Amino acid sequence: MLFSPIISLIIVIYFVYDQFEFSRVTKIRFLFLPFFCLYQFITKFNFTHIIDLISIIIILLLAIGIGFYQSRSFKDKVMKIESRYFFTDQNGQEVNAYQKALYARGGRTYLVGWILIFLISLFLNGDFNENFNFYKFAHALVKEIIADLAIFTKLTETGDDWRTWELLGFANLAYLMFIRRKSTAMNSFFKRRAHEEIKS
Repeated sequence: MLFSPIISLIIVIYFVYDQFEFSRVTKIRFLFLPFFCLYQFITKFNFTHIIDLISIIIILLLAIGIGFYQSRSFKDKVMKIESRYFFTDQNGQEVNAYQKALYARGGRTYLVGWILIFLISLFLNGDFNENFNFYKFAHALVKEIIADLAIFTKLTETGDDWRTWELLGFANLAYLMFIRRKSTAMNSFFKRRAHEEIKS
């Protein structure tokens, strides 16, 4: 898929802007990517030499470090949003009911960590070669941004090296673990059932 320079620029700007805006937290958003990537890692890994074991350990430690760094600027807040339900007040007027929802943003360190993961992934996949140029870099960047914004597009990207899947899987899993430790609201959100309310 090719993108015009203007469209590519708009996508990049929107992605950067989105990291500093609060968006509603969903379990699919935070759970799908790490577990899908780890599934790809497990199915693609083929131990052939001791260097593979060393690579696993190095990438694991790197992923945990990036995940921790990404969590440093994480912020969340509980917001009241209108629901589709109404109730009748004492004057007989219909009043819209509100429900509490958890919103979060990654912030600066999440964005920096995302860029690190992207660059390391290019290296692990062998993209940094004599044929690599700015246009290929820009295309890879926009493609990865779209995959981040629309996470289910990752289902079509199964050709990456197992080391890339390990990095993505453990970095995202570490990020989730660290923000759950940092935020009681996030920890409660992932423990509660879907019908339970968020406590402020």
